[in-house]
Amino acid sequence: MVDGETVNLTDREAVLGVIFAGGASRRYGSDKAMAILGDRPLLRWVTDRVRPQVGKLAISGPARDGFLLPSIPDAVKDAGPLSALCSALAWAEREGAPFVVTFSCDSPFVPFNIVGRMQLALTDHDCVVARHAESLHPTCAFWRTSIRGEVETAFSAGVRSLHGAVIRVNSTSMDFSGEREGPCGDPFFNINSPGDMLVAQAWLEERRRAS
Repeated sequence: MVDGETVNLTDREAVLGVIFAGGASRRYGSDKAMAILGDRPLLRWVTDRVRPQVGKLAISGPARDGFLLPSIPDAVKDAGPLSALCSALAWAEREGAPFVVTFSCDSPFVPFNIVGRMQLALTDHDCVVARHAESLHPTCAFWRTSIRGEVETAFSAGVRSLHGAVIRVNSTSMDFSGEREGPCGDPFFNINSPGDMLVAQAWLEERRRAS
């Protein structure tokens, strides 16, 4: 319920997409959001996949050249991804968006249908987290904006991880094990280091040769 009205769980326009791109990229050594995979930056890979699935799309972190997307600054700087989520939920509340779906800028192979599937899985839950095989991916999650207070309470209590917030709200997971795109068949493959980028580049080249 939002403002006393039932929210349509198939309404794409009700969803604010937020791409986490505010990390220090210490393991990568430079701004990995702008690191080139194939022919475009990682941030562009994620943007191209997510934009058609949501009503509005924003970047959590500093604006990037070439990306005409709103930028959501962290209310508390250098406090980890949960601070970014708190800011995203507050921004969604001001925009009147009842749902927020989050992604990481370093996961370029997320499924093209991820938002709709998680949105339908929400039902009476407050959060849906993407799962692949046995691994949860809390950076890829669908949240009700209305739980902003609970998430901020967790942050005030010292929680800093997204997983720590997930276990404190009424959450469930959505299995994407049937999706096989990405290195090792993992659509949530993270590019955290130059070595990971080499793996992703090799997979991309192999797929292009096969096609």
